[in-house]
Amino acid sequence: MKTCIVIPARLSSSRLPRKVILPLAGKPMVQWVYEAALKVKKVNKVLVATDSEEVFDTVIQFGGEAIMTSAEHVSGTDRIGEVAQKMPDYDVFINMQGDEPMIDPKTVQQLVDYYLQGGTSISTLYEKISDENQLFDFNVVKLVFNKMGKVLYFSRSAIPAQRDVAFKDWMKKNHYWRHIGLYGFHRNTLQQICQLQQSTLEQLEVLEQLRWLENGYDIHAIECQNHGIGVDTQEDLERAEKRILGL
Repeated sequence: MKTCIVIPARLSSSRLPRKVILPLAGKPMVQWVYEAALKVKKVNKVLVATDSEEVFDTVIQFGGEAIMTSAEHVSGTDRIGEVAQKMPDYDVFINMQGDEPMIDPKTVQQLVDYYLQGGTSISTLYEKISDENQLFDFNVVKLVFNKMGKVLYFSRSAIPAQRDVAFKDWMKKNHYWRHIGLYGFHRNTLQQICQLQQSTLEQLEVLEQLRWLENGYDIHAIECQNHGIGVDTQEDLERAEKRILGL
């Protein structure tokens, strides 16, 4: 089995423009992600997929590998689908976000190991919610899954709801889980889902993974312990730099 980690990286970002190449503790942010990916075991290739020549050049300058893709893609999954078409010898593709400079390689390893152990579904990660503010934050995606780890639903709302229980007591009565937006795909599944049309639930929640569930694809969820810091704002960037520098 040949595995490729793909880091989709665009320059456009509504909250923090050009974030993937912004300097972070002496390196462009995408370099931190790339170097973390190189530490994941039993991976045959790591590359950045972009529609920006500036991002492409940045990656080449620090010694990484990059590939140009179409500017028409609406999601990172579609971008990775194009990469898969260009790399027919690879079996598994891992989507690693370009704005996760603090990602622990062991977290990504969990996705790789799932396929090494014979997993066949789409795979993704989650972690326990410990902050009540996250539970009711629409920017934090929640999920529920069955006893075998198959996702039943993703939502921006707090799921499951608890009837006749005050909001302040929800986390005392039940565990809640935050979705971590890393994915693994077998080649054939990736190519199939890239052909699907937007679904009703996807449009309502603005979550592309609901398109896959609505069309009958299984998503296997794996709990991770050390996700790190995602960077969406200037404040996130400053917080990540302080942690890297030990301040």
